[in-house]
Amino acid sequence: MKNIFITGHPGVGKITFIKEITSQLFCSFSGFYTEEIRVGKKRIGFRIVTFDGKTGILAKIDYPGIFQVSKYGVNLREFESVALPSLDAFHPAVVRVIDEIGKMECFSEKFRQQ
Repeated sequence: MKNIFITGHPGVGKITFIKEITSQLFCSFSGFYTEEIRVGKKRIGFRIVTFDGKTGILAKIDYPGIFQVSKYGVNLREFESVALPSLDAFHPAVVRVIDEIGKMECFSEKFRQQ
């Protein structure tokens, strides 16, 4: 198994690159990526998007969760119910994509174990 890590500062286009590559390759993908949730020009949170079309809220301003990163409350329940099934070891996908291994995601013990 090979691992490819894509790194860069915020806003340089990592997610755009992942979306473009996955739309051009003729193989199956599993996993997830995150997108900003914006109201106008203001970022208010982050959405999880899986390659099988599921979405959920990872974090949002003023979310009342017990886990916080800056002004964002982390929605651990939704992260685990949406993102983690997309990482199932028995998924038939050829390529597994994990957009972010950051502080918000690592609050999940289940995610860290995968």
